Amino acid sequence: MMRLILINTQEWLRLKFFHVVVFLSFFYIGLSYLLGSLSFVEHQRLIFDFGLAGLEISTLLIAAFISTHALYRDIDRKTILVLLARPIPRWHLLVGYLGSLVLLNLILTTVLGVVLFSFLEKNAYALTLLVSIVTILLKSIVITSFGILCSVLARAMFGFVITIAYWMMAYSIPDLQYFAKKLDNTVLIYLARGLDYLIPNFYAFNWKNYHFIRADLNINDILWSWSHCFGWILFLLFLSSVAFRKKEII
Repeated sequence: MMRLILINTQEWLRLKFFHVVVFLSFFYIGLSYLLGSLSFVEHQRLIFDFGLAGLEISTLLIAAFISTHALYRDIDRKTILVLLARPIPRWHLLVGYLGSLVLLNLILTTVLGVVLFSFLEKNAYALTLLVSIVTILLKSIVITSFGILCSVLARAMFGFVITIAYWMMAYSIPDLQYFAKKLDNTVLIYLARGLDYLIPNFYAFNWKNYHFIRADLNINDILWSWSHCFGWILFLLFLSSVAFRKKEII
């Protein structure tokens, strides 16, 4: 399995899409630094608000695009037939896709995290910055798991669009609940409540801002957010393995 993860990671590192996303990430951080230099008071806040937002968007694009296209690429190239001919469970292939994307986004978050750390005025904020970056990485793994599920059930581009919408919904549930209450529509109210259980609650730990960097750490919130992400990763990977087991490759 580790060999499969390393081979997939090497494939993704050569993708032009990955190079474009990395370039845009550094461009976004550079732009945030220039914008921050225009303000004497909000310098740090602009750098970290834009920098962490750019980091999450970058990991999202990589996770959503590659995870929804990985299986389709192997089916189209017929390379998956060689893998399935070996005496290995099908779910090992899905774990290989997941592991390679985790490694890919880990490289990206590490490099960009070091760049953001260099902008810190006080090293006292280093731990909260690290928590923010790890949380962003875990969110990207959740999105990767959902993208793999979409790749098993649907075509690549449709799965990519659904995955992006899934990420947006994970942040928009409170807005939907507020909108449903304002309309006083019982069906919409119960639908919004149902989505709160069917979609990860990214809105509850949206820590990609300078306010959290300066705030005191709450270990209970951190443990809850990380366990929440791990739970969704395992659940989505389980659904993917069940669906992939029943999928007709030819």
